[in-house]
Amino acid sequence: MRAADFIDPGTICARTNASRPEPLAGEIIVQVAACGICGSDMHMFRSGTYRDKLIRQTPEGYQVPGHEFAGTIVALGPGVDGWANGQRVVGVTGQGGGMADYVAVPVNPYQLVAIPDGVSFEDAATTEPLADGLQMIRKANILTGENIVVFGVGIIGLGVIQGIRARGLDVGALIAVDVHPARLEAALKAGATHAVNAREGDVFDQIGTITGIEQGYSGTSARIGVVFDCAGYIRHMPGPPPLETALRLIDLAGGRIVCFGGFEDRVTLELSPLIQKAPTILGSNGYAPEELGEALAMMASGKVDRGSLISHRFALDDVAAAFAAQGGADALKVILKMDSAE
Repeated sequence: MRAADFIDPGTICARTNASRPEPLAGEIIVQVAACGICGSDMHMFRSGTYRDKLIRQTPEGYQVPGHEFAGTIVALGPGVDGWANGQRVVGVTGQGGGMADYVAVPVNPYQLVAIPDGVSFEDAATTEPLADGLQMIRKANILTGENIVVFGVGIIGLGVIQGIRARGLDVGALIAVDVHPARLEAALKAGATHAVNAREGDVFDQIGTITGIEQGYSGTSARIGVVFDCAGYIRHMPGPPPLETALRLIDLAGGRIVCFGGFEDRVTLELSPLIQKAPTILGSNGYAPEELGEALAMMASGKVDRGSLISHRFALDDVAAAFAAQGGADALKVILKMDSAE
C-alpha cells in the first residue's frame, strides 16, 4: 500500500510498498479517504518535536504520520461487535498511521465514531481538531459577556471560534490573534468580532484598544476573561510566547488561560502576572468521546462549515508538497486525499 514516510525534519516522502496492516483483537481496518495535517504534525516536521508520539512504523521501517482521518471500514478484528464493513467512520490514532491507504484503529469511543449522513469524508477528517476545541471551551467555563482571545487561528483556533458560536455562548469581544492575514480573515468569517495581527504592533496594546485597559492592585489587564492559547511556542516566531502575553491580557481576578498549542522548545516567561492576578491555567489535550459526536453533529446540522476551512487538497503521492503548503502563510487546513489504488 501507499504510505507517507517521515524521514527527518523537513523531509517526508510517499512510499508505494508499505505493508497493509491486519487487525488485531479489538481493532478495525479503515481504508482512508482523507487525512488532515495537524499542527502537531507541523511541529514534528519543522523540528522533530513529538516524533515518538506522532508516527507509526511499518515493518519496512517507514514512519507514517497522520492521526485525524476519515474513511471506510474494510476489515474487523476478533471480538469486534457493533461495526460493519462498508461503514463510514472517523478514526483517531494515538500514534499516527493515517497518511496511508489503510490504517488499524482500536474500537473505543475516543478513537472511532460513525460519520452521519451528509458529512463528507473531507469535512469528517476535521472532526478531531473540532472536538479538541470543544473540550477547550468546556474547560474554560465561559461566563456571559466575557471577552475572549484566541491565539493561533489555524484549524484548532478556528474550531474554538466555530464552537463558541455553534454552542450559542453569549460572549463579549471574540478576538483572534495570528500573524497570517488569511487565517485572520477566516476567523472573522467563522465568528470572531476582531482580528489582531501580532506583526502589526504590541498585542496587548492592540487588544486594549478594543476592550479597554483596567488597572488595580493586581496589575494591569485588557479585560480578557478567557485566553485560548492554540499557538504554543514555535521557535522561528519572534516576540514573547503567547502564554506570556496571555498573562498580561487576562483579567485582574478570575481569568482562565487554556493551553493547547505545542511547545517546540523550552521557553523563558515573565510570570509576575501569574502571582499578581492568580489566573487559572489549564492544559487541554484531546476531548471527551461525546465531543467527537458533537463535532460531527454540528457539521451534519450546518452549525459549522468545516469545508470552508480546508484551503488545500493534495494526493497522498504529493505529501511533501502538502506539508510545504501547510507551513505557508495562506494555509488553513491541508487535507491529503487517497483513492483505492494501492
